[in-house]
Amino acid sequence: MPYKCWRILIVEDQPYLRSRIEKSLKELGCRRLTPAQSFRELLGLTHYSHDPFEGFELMIINGELLAATGIDPVRFFLSNPQIRHGVIHDARRGQLRAEMIHASQRRQLSLIQTPDRQSLDAVLMSLRA
Repeated sequence: MPYKCWRILIVEDQPYLRSRIEKSLKELGCRRLTPAQSFRELLGLTHYSHDPFEGFELMIINGELLAATGIDPVRFFLSNPQIRHGVIHDARRGQLRAEMIHASQRRQLSLIQTPDRQSLDAVLMSLRA
């Protein structure tokens, strides 16, 4: 499935950064974007969704927002079958190139430093392969 048709969830509490991520993804051809501004909204869209079979091919989440909840990112990712792939962006812990945190046959969780167009393009291309 080409990533341009993917349903992508953007979890970002900073409106400017969320808008920048959306703009970068639109420039890459992605159109099915769902923004969320809190962990509570993320849970509402995934764990407590009215349609348990509706999912997201990709979730992009702010690492600081995730750390503030105290939840282990890998455990959260693995316990959420409605999210196929995940990208955590964290300016302090991320690397210039995407770092794989978890990978299985069908799912991947990566860590990047900044969610700019170049980083997102590299991640999307690696997930396509």
